[in-house]
Amino acid sequence: MIARLPARRPAPGAAPGEELDALADTVHRLAILLTAGLDPPSALRMLADADPVLATAAERTSPLEVPEAILAAAPREGPTRRGLAIVAACWAVATETGAPLAATLERTAETLRALADADRQVELALAGPLATARVVALLPLAGVAMALLIGADPVGVVLGTVPGAVAAVLGAAAILIGLRWNRRLVDAARVVDPLAGLGHELLGLALAGGAAPDAALARVERVASRCALEASLDPARVSLDFAVRAGVPVSGLLRAEAVRARRLALAEVLRRAALLGTRLLAPLALCFLPGFVLLGVVPLTIGILRGALTAF
Repeated sequence: MIARLPARRPAPGAAPGEELDALADTVHRLAILLTAGLDPPSALRMLADADPVLATAAERTSPLEVPEAILAAAPREGPTRRGLAIVAACWAVATETGAPLAATLERTAETLRALADADRQVELALAGPLATARVVALLPLAGVAMALLIGADPVGVVLGTVPGAVAAVLGAAAILIGLRWNRRLVDAARVVDPLAGLGHELLGLALAGGAAPDAALARVERVASRCALEASLDPARVSLDFAVRAGVPVSGLLRAEAVRARRLALAEVLRRAALLGTRLLAPLALCFLPGFVLLGVVPLTIGILRGALTAF
């Protein structure tokens, strides 16, 4: 009977990168088991408790069938889906070209850890601007609270006067527009290319198996399409052409280019995150400040004027 290794599953509501880190640990353990001499099905069965997707893959009798099993059992979306698709693609390239599977999975685990680190850095860079966006979104409500604290009746003004009702409608519209604007700015800043450098990685794996350059490119394109990975091969093709002309080993060059591509993609996201704080000033000035005035100051002013006129 095959003993199963203890599982490491991310907790519900896991921090950014934790899901990919857990998957990277599982893939690394799988590589160690294969290096120790276990066949792929036995190694996968030992990790059944660590990842149910790999448990499903262990039911396949041929290593060539494992990528399809991984893709079929993977979640439909999220970091785990993305990570498992990368594992399936690397496994497929290795088994179809004859590249060492254990070494391939070890490199795949390193790639997954790099993606997890990138997710954490992006969230860390966005933490300040996100906190600013949340505080700014509460500004109009602060205006209403201020009016209540000084004894005004903004609700009565809004419900009992036409100018108050108009100001409330315009203020609410300004807040909704500002919230949507903030969300779009944050989403645009968070966009990252999770597949940066993957084309280089897959092509390097195919060449490590002894495939000719053209055949390796065609195989990587087929595998990427089968795994629904939009991995750009144009930069990898340029590196390959250079190595062929120069007559130098290309695997090391492709791996270095993959690391460089991931760093450049991360640097671009960090740049956008740094600019986000400045860009959030636009919805603050055009939406939230007018909303503060319309929901807090205008009802307060109308209430004071109405009270003064009533006194006369």
